[in-house]
Amino acid sequence: MFWKLILKRGKEKDGYNREKVSKETSTLGLISNLIAAAVKVLLYIFTGSISILSDAVNNITDCASSIISIIGIKLASKPRDSSHPYGHGRFEYLISLVVSGIILTVGFQFLRASINRIISPVPISYPSYTVAILIFTVILKLWQANLYKNVSDAIESGTLKALEKDSLSDSIITGVVLISIAIEKLFNLTLDGYVGVVVALFILYTALDLINETISIILGRGLPRDIKHEIKSKVASYEGITNVHNIMVTDFGPENIIVIIDAALAYDMTLEEVHNIVDKVEREVSELLDIKLIIHPDPLGSSADIINDVEKELSKIIRESLNIYSCHDIVLDDNKFYIDVDYNAESLTTREETQKLKTSLEEKLEKIYPNYKFCIILDPIF
Repeated sequence: MFWKLILKRGKEKDGYNREKVSKETSTLGLISNLIAAAVKVLLYIFTGSISILSDAVNNITDCASSIISIIGIKLASKPRDSSHPYGHGRFEYLISLVVSGIILTVGFQFLRASINRIISPVPISYPSYTVAILIFTVILKLWQANLYKNVSDAIESGTLKALEKDSLSDSIITGVVLISIAIEKLFNLTLDGYVGVVVALFILYTALDLINETISIILGRGLPRDIKHEIKSKVASYEGITNVHNIMVTDFGPENIIVIIDAALAYDMTLEEVHNIVDKVEREVSELLDIKLIIHPDPLGSSADIINDVEKELSKIIRESLNIYSCHDIVLDDNKFYIDVDYNAESLTTREETQKLKTSLEEKLEKIYPNYKFCIILDPIF
């Protein structure tokens, strides 16, 4: 299989050379797209079918997408510099948006052309070899999608994942064209324009889906729940660490995902002991999960009686509320407490609701401890 050969050629000691693997995969995809586009353009010349032409132009945009992907992957692999200390990995997401934009434009163009063909139908004649050639292109596109899938899964490439979805859509589109040809031959019905509309809608759906997914990543989609749970479980499995919470994610590209997490350690440990534990966990979990893990240590317990007392009272309040999960980072600065509280962000969704919760907690604590002020920092948990 070509994907196995590409991954083998790109294998390095510490993983894959993403630039090399992505470039070879996109180049192979470009060649197969050129073949598919060329045979469909020839079929259009002999048949005049708008549905075959839209399918052909869709493959031509795939060629452009492959070229743009190669350029984007090259840009994304540029080393860090003073202006971009976290690298250029987000280029890959921007290129995915460009690819999606091209697909969207083509979809609208052929939706209009297909509607015009419905309004003004033209009789179509399909040579006997038409079906065989289209079946060949379906097989070619399915092979292409399998290539993109296996490689994208191995190197976690958003661009190749986008191309995989596009290839699958292309095979479905060509399949619809084949069905329409069969119906026209059997029942003498002119479906060319209607099938063109179906093809255009498939193209539009694919483009919008890819745009939505890519924008979601750029806006800071975060990690899936199962990945969050895995990170928490791994960190909490180390001796000395408890109450793992507050996961924050910054995605600078597939090879540079930074995860910041809070973890509680006993307050009476020395700074050196805390550093040694945190350093070990960061190093080992980062390597295991292919992320950059940063741990912010919180003290578990306190040498100050007033802090322990406040924590106990707040725990009672938390047990009485369905929308509060836990508290941590209790800091006393002069006569003011700063406390982080985890709340149910799926239940309290508006600024007014969270402000009401914050004010309520502060007033309850200040009523119990009139000589102190309280500032509650709400941390959303989804």
